[in-house]
Amino acid sequence: MSAGGRYSIGILGHDRPSDLRRLRLRERVMDPESRRVLRARGLDRAWRCLEIGAGTGSIARWLARRCPDGRVVATDVDTRHLSRLRLPNIEVLRHDVVRDDFPAASFDLIHARSVLVNLPEREEVLTKLVGWVAPGGSLVLEEPALMLHDVSPHAAFRRLFDAFEAALRGSHGADVRWAPRLPALLAAHGLEDVGIDVTSQLVGDGGPAEAIWRTAIAQARAEMLGLDLISEPELHAGLALFDSPGLLEIAMLVISAWDRRAG
Repeated sequence: MSAGGRYSIGILGHDRPSDLRRLRLRERVMDPESRRVLRARGLDRAWRCLEIGAGTGSIARWLARRCPDGRVVATDVDTRHLSRLRLPNIEVLRHDVVRDDFPAASFDLIHARSVLVNLPEREEVLTKLVGWVAPGGSLVLEEPALMLHDVSPHAAFRRLFDAFEAALRGSHGADVRWAPRLPALLAAHGLEDVGIDVTSQLVGDGGPAEAIWRTAIAQARAEMLGLDLISEPELHAGLALFDSPGLLEIAMLVISAWDRRAG
């Protein structure tokens, strides 16, 4: 089974009853930054855009409205949540980015969010993405970096997030510490105007990012316990911290990196 296939049946797969809620919460939290970064790439009305791992299609829909004379290809290994993308310049395509391909220089803009860290073949896929960008086009990658829990003063918080990280790795080979390498990797491909921005997701404030984490950890609960990555009391202690007065932790950074292929 390909890496994309493993992801689709793993702990973040769409078969999990709460996964649609998790995806919509992520859109609420992450779409504003994604739109800001994409606008800054100088979107043209006629651009050919590729949205990889399109989820429920919020960014694909937004791109289609800003590139009305172009087209948007919205892909995912599981397209069940993309059926409502009805705009005439959107094509929905079931596509495994590890196994499947596009012709070289097919797109003026490629955007992927939380895709590469979830694929063991992430660096091979990055090489493919670079090849799909047309001269003068842009590649925008937004990937999670889950590492700041290492320095939390709360042992229960560190234990919870260590277990979640291990569950992701066992589920589909995720490496949530890989994203800081992105700028150097993009530069190594000979791309120009490499840029980066970093945003954070907090827990302890009761906000929508915390709701994402409660949902994601609940989805991973059976695997975390079943693989002895954490005990039941440790799991409860970690989650109880979310409701503790005065707790405010950075659960995750999101690294947005972009570049331009020479024209």
